[in-house]
Amino acid sequence: MQIRRRNDLHKLDVYRCALQLYRKVSQIVAQFPRGEGDLRGQMKRAARSVPFNIGEGVGKRGKARAAAYEVALGEDKELIVALDCVEIDELAPVEDVIEAQNLADRVAAMLTKLINVSPDSSNRGP
Repeated sequence: MQIRRRNDLHKLDVYRCALQLYRKVSQIVAQFPRGEGDLRGQMKRAARSVPFNIGEGVGKRGKARAAAYEVALGEDKELIVALDCVEIDELAPVEDVIEAQNLADRVAAMLTKLINVSPDSSNRGP
């Protein structure tokens, strides 16, 4: 059994949830039929960008931190739209799509709260 390295990021619920979302999106896009490469790539990039930007934000302060979280939130919202398209086009089981949407909603709520409590964020809303 391999021991996984943990750091301060892994203590953040939003980061752990973003990783779960990335895993779920990866499972979903793996089921796509041929011809859906563009959507597959776009969803993988957006799903990967969410934890990347959360990690970047943790290492910053003030407006820079809020800006990184806002980028993560934007990518998360992009995934929500993409998941709606996946459901409409019936590219994955609806249960998988709903699970991913629930994770994306949870990440969005946590990021919104983090943005609003960041110093110099001027209490921006969603």
